[in-house]
Amino acid sequence: MNKILFITPSAYIYGGLATWLDYLVPGLENSGWDVTVGLVSGRWHNAALYSKRHSFRRTLAIENESGSQEGRIRAICRAIEKVSPQLVVGVNIPDTYAAVERLRIKGNFSQRVVMTVHGLCPELFEDMSNSSEVLDGVICTNKLTCALSERCGEIERSRVHYASYGVKVPDRKPKDTKGAPLKILYVGRLGEDFQKRVSDLPLILDALEKRDLNYEFKIAGSGNLEDNLKESLSKGALNNKVTFLGALFGEDLPRTYEWADVMLLTSFWETGPIVAWEAMAHGVVVVSSAYVGMGIEDSLKDGENCILFPVGDIDKAANCLIKAEDLKLREKLSENGYKLVLEKYTREISVGLWDRALKEILSAEKKGLPTHLTKIQPAGRLDNMFGVPIAENIREFFGLHFNHSEAGGEWPHTYSEKAQDDKKFWEVAKALDGGTL
Repeated sequence: MNKILFITPSAYIYGGLATWLDYLVPGLENSGWDVTVGLVSGRWHNAALYSKRHSFRRTLAIENESGSQEGRIRAICRAIEKVSPQLVVGVNIPDTYAAVERLRIKGNFSQRVVMTVHGLCPELFEDMSNSSEVLDGVICTNKLTCALSERCGEIERSRVHYASYGVKVPDRKPKDTKGAPLKILYVGRLGEDFQKRVSDLPLILDALEKRDLNYEFKIAGSGNLEDNLKESLSKGALNNKVTFLGALFGEDLPRTYEWADVMLLTSFWETGPIVAWEAMAHGVVVVSSAYVGMGIEDSLKDGENCILFPVGDIDKAANCLIKAEDLKLREKLSENGYKLVLEKYTREISVGLWDRALKEILSAEKKGLPTHLTKIQPAGRLDNMFGVPIAENIREFFGLHFNHSEAGGEWPHTYSEKAQDDKKFWEVAKALDGGTL
């Protein structure tokens, strides 16, 4: 039985990554894999709480005792040596690849390392390029990220694999679509605005008010923009039409899909999104921006299984929601959306694709010795005085520890300093994706 060690943040209690692991890990175990979920741990990464909310057969807390980059890499090296897996799978933890790099330099070639790609961020592909000598394969949840892995990540085509997200599909039940109001749902992080464009929501609802649409609007999600959004949506008539549900877990989200007629997506880019496939599986009509990542994937078809509007076009977004009042159109889109999920995005299909990709990586030629090691950034005066290895030994001996102010400092999701709005990257991404509306 082949062993896999996933190395993943434990700050993601809710959201797409947590949902993905929840079904993938048992699915791979049923396919014969021996899976350990390595949860990076610390003040901002609560491995114990994560394990409580997401139950896996085998987990391992990976604790960085010092809080430094050197401490993170050493902690992952120890975890790999303890589990002794054939495959190490990184999930938004770039220290994973630096750790494998170090083990290979020391002569430990017992494992292959895989990078999973869950975002359309320039910094992820710079990380990929910098680790290309050590990566035995990358697995992408979106066909555009596959193309970008070759183009920007500098990974050979034979080492790039596609494995979509999947969702649980209930038996199809006719939606109760009779009469008004139109029930509109938004599901997503209420954090940074660059990707999700949550600041478009008040503008779209203002446009609906001008068009006299009879509707109710619910928002499922949380994040640091939540308070600002609540303030914007508490004015005038909107105050009685908008409900904030917070982050939903377990069966709460399926029940919310059962309530909704329409789910609104406003994103600039997506690599799924899982919420779109979940909504379609529950018969909810998707009204979405024509986000970057939609083109090569070739799943969302305007007027066939969804309704699309250009990213950031407030008037057209409002008009699309008005269009969704048409009961016959909703019935058609709902039926075709459900068929799409059955054809491409069930959990069974997803697990099968991940299983095949992992087996192909395991059977492919292994990467050789890297020609360079990841440069370790000095963490303080001790590093400057004694060098990084000795300074880390001193920290370990005396129990010295850095207190980080946020999760991304404690366990960074990227080494890159590229800005998320890097113009050149997005020009390449849009060209590869085939353009948008």
